Amino acid sequence: MGSNPTYAVGYGKPPKHTRWQKGQSGNPKGRPKRNRDVTALVSALLEERVVVRKGKTTKKMRRIDHLLDRMIDHAVAGDPRFLRLVLDEAHKSAARAETEAPPPSIDEKDREVIDAVLQRLGVKED
Repeated sequence: MGSNPTYAVGYGKPPKHTRWQKGQSGNPKGRPKRNRDVTALVSALLEERVVVRKGKTTKKMRRIDHLLDRMIDHAVAGDPRFLRLVLDEAHKSAARAETEAPPPSIDEKDREVIDAVLQRLGVKED
């Protein structure tokens, strides 16, 4: 069948006529495209970097940063719609900061355990 009688067909050595031909893909359909939801698409688009011109200079920034920058510029210029948006977001941000849980406090028992561990490790407290 083969032109070379000394070629051993076996494990890892398929017959030459059944191998992939040069330029032939082992996966002709390719990897299936991922189905992305709207949230992922919007998030990806907002994270893209774009070239922005400010005056005579240009710089690269994320789209979300550029959008927020433009929104604040419009608010400062006196556009009431943007002014309301910026102030509402500032109030929400302040409310989130107030509702964040304070760091947990260390009581006397915890302090004793920490001191004992530091003493065993030979670390001196300042």
